[in-house]
Amino acid sequence: MGKRYRRLRGDTAYYPFAARTGLRARQRRRARRLRWAGAAALVLAGALFLRQTVFNGGQPKPPAPISNTSAAVATGESSHVTVEAIAATRDALAHTEEADAQAHRTPETAATPPPEQTNQVLPQYRALYEENSDLIGWLRMDGTDIDLPVVQTPGDNEYYLRRGFDGLYATGGTLFLDEQCSVLPEDSTANWLIYGHNMADGSMFGELTRYREESFYKEHPTFTFDTIYESGTWQVVAALDTTLGRDDLPYYTFFDADSPSEWQERVDAILSLALYDTGITPEYGQQLLTLSTCGDTRLNTKSRFALLAVRVEN
Repeated sequence: MGKRYRRLRGDTAYYPFAARTGLRARQRRRARRLRWAGAAALVLAGALFLRQTVFNGGQPKPPAPISNTSAAVATGESSHVTVEAIAATRDALAHTEEADAQAHRTPETAATPPPEQTNQVLPQYRALYEENSDLIGWLRMDGTDIDLPVVQTPGDNEYYLRRGFDGLYATGGTLFLDEQCSVLPEDSTANWLIYGHNMADGSMFGELTRYREESFYKEHPTFTFDTIYESGTWQVVAALDTTLGRDDLPYYTFFDADSPSEWQERVDAILSLALYDTGITPEYGQQLLTLSTCGDTRLNTKSRFALLAVRVEN
């Protein structure tokens, strides 16, 4: 009987009644499962949307500014912390798929920093540092919505690629300093590299690409990036578009230099890609900062946009 009717449609009048009833019951169960799955997907999408918009992707509010004089008195001397470096060969934004999967796992609870280490942090950032000891600085850029914390996780460089500052999943992640970099005043690397997603809603580094326009640069030639140890004002040197793997000396592998000639070679390689001339030329010994994000990935998934800056004031 089964072989005889197996090719007939379930709603045909010639299909056995019992078989037709069983088939329709299975179809109803399948439809219910699909409806529940669809409802769960909508709830999840809604929760992620609310987290990204209403709750700012798990990012904290900007800390209240504190005068430089008070900060200097309260901060004291900074201790040396060793940051173990590994060979850098690729851009840290290139592997977002794996980061998506890892970020959905239960986040590890950040260790509470000891009091003596907290006391070395600038007063305006101490509360946030006690909340999350991965905090390494704060970036503010006038003319954009960039007013965000920067974290660093040596040993797990891309931990915040899809996590908010609170450690929970967030599509925009958190701005993070490459593990190859050290911001310690007594042991600083030549170039600090900060990564952030180019989000379509303008969050994170979604508005960094406004610096493609020279007119925007002229209106906003400087910005601030404070480490947790000291504040700093930065002058934009160059804005550039590039593609992963295209350059002989890519900016995303430049963290330090063994000699002035090597430093100059790396800087010249970046300046050669500049979209316009700012008239600013860094000098050896000045602290450099590079902000990196995705370019127009609709045309090229390996497209990158970067902004090179030099510190001009502490």
